[in-house]
Amino acid sequence: MKLEKRNLYQLILAELHHSGFQTAATALSEATLIPLPSRGTKEDEENRLFRLMKVGLYIEKEREDKGLPPLPVEDLLATVPGKLDDMDLDMHADYMQADLLKKDEKTGEDDRTKSSGLDFDAPNPPRRIFPNFTTKFITTHKNSCRVAKFSPDGKFVATGSSDTSIKVLDVEKMKTFNHTKSEHGEDFAPAKPVTRTFYDHTNAINDLDFHPVVPVLISSSKDCTIKFYDHSQNSVKRAFKHVQDTHNIRSINFHPSGEYILSGTEHPVIRLYDINNLTQPYTSSRPQDHHLGPINQVRYAPEGNIFVSCSKDGSIKLWDAVSHRVINTIQKAHNGAEPTSVQFSANQKYLLSGGKDATIRLWELTTGRQLQHIITGSHWKHRLQVAFTWNEDFILSSDENGYAGVVWDTRSGDLVQRLTGHTNVVLWTASSPVENSIITCSNDHRARFWVAEPVGQ
Repeated sequence: MKLEKRNLYQLILAELHHSGFQTAATALSEATLIPLPSRGTKEDEENRLFRLMKVGLYIEKEREDKGLPPLPVEDLLATVPGKLDDMDLDMHADYMQADLLKKDEKTGEDDRTKSSGLDFDAPNPPRRIFPNFTTKFITTHKNSCRVAKFSPDGKFVATGSSDTSIKVLDVEKMKTFNHTKSEHGEDFAPAKPVTRTFYDHTNAINDLDFHPVVPVLISSSKDCTIKFYDHSQNSVKRAFKHVQDTHNIRSINFHPSGEYILSGTEHPVIRLYDINNLTQPYTSSRPQDHHLGPINQVRYAPEGNIFVSCSKDGSIKLWDAVSHRVINTIQKAHNGAEPTSVQFSANQKYLLSGGKDATIRLWELTTGRQLQHIITGSHWKHRLQVAFTWNEDFILSSDENGYAGVVWDTRSGDLVQRLTGHTNVVLWTASSPVENSIITCSNDHRARFWVAEPVGQ
């Protein structure tokens, strides 16, 4: 569903709620995954659809009085900001925000997230600035910190723990915090980077993902559930919706449209959920497509037309996201060891994988050719979680023996930096999608937020 439609349904939902049609509002909320307005929502916010209608009717009547034809929608939108003062509507901030998020007409990319990305075929590779990551903030769980995920806009990052809790942190607040003042108690800093803490699972958190449009965070757990949280509500600590499975849910991922969710469990069959019908997951009807062991990770490509999965059976599978059929299988992708993590490059030319053979591998999708092979250390007991940095110049991984995160040069495979500070095994690494900031999660119960300073070529 496109952003404009989401905004429309959110306005309709607020109007229904304001007018007392709670049954209709609840039904719409469940169908669209847009949370109901909180009790503290101001009346003018809930009445916004009615006010917008008045703006439209005002402009329409004005043109009618002048004998002019109705304006096309795009021209009407361009006219609205100039009429807001006449209607005494305080809505300039929304249009200013829209301008800030204006996309490049040729590339369709937000100006802030532009990057040349990874391309081994480029005749003149872009100049790389080698980063020096330093810890800016530390948050502590009561048990192992197992997973982290940045929101698509890079404004938030969520962490999940074996203690069943989930924290949502404000990235800008973490960037301005100085962790060197103390290695303890950072969660209680005046800036309060931890904005939400959710408690609704009964077992360890396995994976997290943010909805690409609305303020919804989902989590999967060893308790065999997927939980849905509204992270825009200050006082909410519980999920507003959940999916129950019969198996440990090891990995989840939203489709780029937000309409579907992939789920990989201890069972070898991948589930696909439509957010409008979470009770009836879709699975491939072709037995030859399924893995032969538990699913370690599932991830959509940026365009959403394909997705990838990796399994304890040692294989990586590339799937058509429309037909839900396997396009290609890389058997024994990590020499028979488990591939534990996978990620597409932004241009969908390449696939990054990490495995329990302690190697990082980079694959060319069109040919299945292996382009990069990085040995990270000795045999791995824990999963090797790998990720591209925001511009794909570097790869993040961890060192099980050294209790550190590691940064590698994507093109050369050379070691760039060891991220030291944790006192136990680093279980997860994740990168912001919009800037050079990352997060590492460890068995020492902590998540460390790092920001890079350029240090040269």
